[in-house]
Formats: sequence, C-alpha cells, structure tokens
Amino acid sequence: MRALCLIVLAALGAPALGQNAAPVPQVAGADEVIVRGRTAPRMRIEMERVENAFYERFNALNSRDEFDIVCMNEAPVGSHMPVRECLPEFALTAERRAAQDILRGMQGLGSSSGTQIHFMRMDQKGAELVKEMQRLAREDEQLMRELARLFELKEAVGGRVGKRR
Repeated sequence: MRALCLIVLAALGAPALGQNAAPVPQVAGADEVIVRGRTAPRMRIEMERVENAFYERFNALNSRDEFDIVCMNEAPVGSHMPVRECLPEFALTAERRAAQDILRGMQGLGSSSGTQIHFMRMDQKGAELVKEMQRLAREDEQLMRELARLFELKEAVGGRVGKRR
C-alpha cells in the first residue's frame, strides 16, 4: 500500500512533505549536542494510527465496497512476527477465489485457470482504486491531510530503517 500512497500523492501534485520531520539539534553544553525527535517505534505507532484514520475515512467516502481497505496483522509462513498488511476488499476476494480454484483443481473438481482471470481483474481494479483515491483526496481536505501525513511518516520510518543497516 506504500506504493499506492506514492502514486496517489504524485498524481495529485502534493506539496513537499517532511519539512518538519527532521529533528532540530540543540546545543546543551560546550561538548554536548541533544537531538530531539521521535524514535522509530513511536513513529511506527503514529503511522499505524494515521493509516487507520486514513483508511477509515476513505472507506466511508469511497463509492464501492470492494474498494474498502482492510488492515491485518499476520505472521508470514515460518515466522512468529506479525506483519501489518492493508489490502482492498477486491484483492482479498480474489485471493480467496484463487485459493478455492486451486483447491478444487487439486481435488479434481475443476481447473485452476480461473486464478489468472481473478488476478488480471485485480490489476484493472487496482487502477480504478487509485483513481478513486485521487478523486476523493482532491474533494476531501481531511483525507488529503491524512494521506500526506501517512506518506510523511512512511518516508521518515523508511529512512530511519535504511540508515541503521
């Protein structure tokens, strides 16, 4: 979904973000510099809060229920660490149908050729979802603010993670 935020903001020509994200150093003593800012874990918590607010607002405003965004925390196979993932309803539906098609194919009750069709439709619906987000962000000031703040936080958290490696 991070890519979705980038696409929506870029197409809208959003103003420069992150202007207040960098902490301001303060001189405390002759050889001591204190940098006040938010830690990455706190920023991630704030990012999740803003993301929830953005998707809640978007879900209330969008024209089709299949565009509603659902966020889940699930541990990938082979891991105990949950990962947050936000997906539109149409993607969840396509994944369920594809899994059912594959299962039916394995049981000899049909072919799995329908799986490709489900995922081809997802590309089309993904483009429609981006257009819907762009339209609503242009029309709704609160949604645009939350989208811009979400983008700002994702960039800040992404930058901090990259710097530590």
